[in-house]
Amino acid sequence: MDGTIWIVSYVLLWVAVVVLGLTVIALLRQIGVLHTRVAPMGVHFAGEGPDRDTLAPDTEAYDYTTSRYTLVAFTSPTCELCATLVPQLRHMATTYGELDLRTVSSETHEPTFNAFHVRSTPYLVAVDSTGIVKSRGVANTLDQVEEMLAEFLDETPSPHSEINE
Repeated sequence: MDGTIWIVSYVLLWVAVVVLGLTVIALLRQIGVLHTRVAPMGVHFAGEGPDRDTLAPDTEAYDYTTSRYTLVAFTSPTCELCATLVPQLRHMATTYGELDLRTVSSETHEPTFNAFHVRSTPYLVAVDSTGIVKSRGVANTLDQVEEMLAEFLDETPSPHSEINE
């Protein structure tokens, strides 16, 4: 036996490694495409927060009667999504005149987090002027927040492209 069998087997193995590597790269690209398609989904309920159509906790701490809707945004100083989303929420609150934005940080308002049963950030709770929870959930993008608002404002979401930077 000469060494040609070993050389052929090594070449075939390297060809298989290259093909598998290219397959992994192609699959990673497809995962990125799927992630982009899934991102615009609405706010998702993470099994936490107050129940819908119930009285919001800490009604005495927040005056929900000052505007038609109050959006309570739960954030954390270590949350990168929160750092991006909060300025966009502030701009959006000025756009929607009937919306009052309240930002609650886990660093300084832990009792409020516990009262609302919130464990993850960015978590949003929409409360109407009577103190009833209309919507809640984890929102990672402004589009998701607008879809949540559209649910109970009876409007279609209008993307704010100038603040989606």
